[in-house]
Amino acid sequence: MNGYSAWSAAGGHRERAEELAGGRDAFLDGARRLLAEARAWRLVEMRQERGYTQAQVAERMGVSKGRVSQIESGQVSGTEVVARYVEALGGSLVMVAVFADGEPRKVG
Repeated sequence: MNGYSAWSAAGGHRERAEELAGGRDAFLDGARRLLAEARAWRLVEMRQERGYTQAQVAERMGVSKGRVSQIESGQVSGTEVVARYVEALGGSLVMVAVFADGEPRKVG
């Protein structure tokens, strides 16, 4: 046993978080927004590690610099958008599924 309890069984913490957020839908929307922002920050890190500017990525993607800014702030996401962004950095997006057995499996 790892000492952690499941989110749903953790003494009502999730229910309290949902209540504070304004309900279950608001809680889930907030969680999705946070995940999108975290992914976006990672894209910014990858761009900066490779020495590209937003303008250079925009040119390589065939979009405006404003669109790249939206992607990097988490306002625009989705697998196709992220794949195009990563390709503009010279990489390729690989999707991986991880199951309970811990074995990662490439998707597609």
